[in-house]
Amino acid sequence: MDTPGVRHINPGFRKPKFSRIEIRDISIAILVLSVSFTLIYRNNNGFFSDDYVTNILCWFGVSFIFVITSFMMHEMGHKFTAQRFGAWSEFRMYPFGLMICLISSFFGFLFAMPGAVYINGYITEEQNGKISVAGPAVNIVLCAISLILAMIFGGMYSKVGAILLVLAYLNSFLAVFNMLPIGPLDGGKILRWNGMVYGAMIALSIAFLIITRIVINA
Repeated sequence: MDTPGVRHINPGFRKPKFSRIEIRDISIAILVLSVSFTLIYRNNNGFFSDDYVTNILCWFGVSFIFVITSFMMHEMGHKFTAQRFGAWSEFRMYPFGLMICLISSFFGFLFAMPGAVYINGYITEEQNGKISVAGPAVNIVLCAISLILAMIFGGMYSKVGAILLVLAYLNSFLAVFNMLPIGPLDGGKILRWNGMVYGAMIALSIAFLIITRIVINA
């Protein structure tokens, strides 16, 4: 029964929520990206095992972790922040982008356009800016955590440390790339909202990218 004067809002308002279509798109994007990373590392024989199949399976597991703790965590940062503001927010894959991603991996590099979070609802410019900040901010935090853990595990002198440094580099690169003030990237939206926040975010992103490269090359 409706109560007079009460505005009814969508179920799950202000709470993380996933639809079946979104779960499908996230699953496909994660699988394609994981396979793509595995193809890039396929020639790195012997890193985990001298057996080729075992080595490939291990790289797939590591690639899966890379994808979850970089690309998807970035998108979930946008999604959960938007939902916190009461907006409809769901991830949708780019089939063509995923195909390009898979094809490029055969040539030893990754041109990743897995998809994006779409938002619908009344969102102010400030809220949109904060939603845009959330993605790169997640990457920066994950980069910092990965760097600390990499140092604990011996950096490039151990397998775990080396993997963590690659994860740190991936997150720092994603942060810098998404902070570019062009097109639909996060940087342009943040800059339109608040120049000081943009300056701090791009400076922090570049700093972590430089630090990660220094640690890797040390």
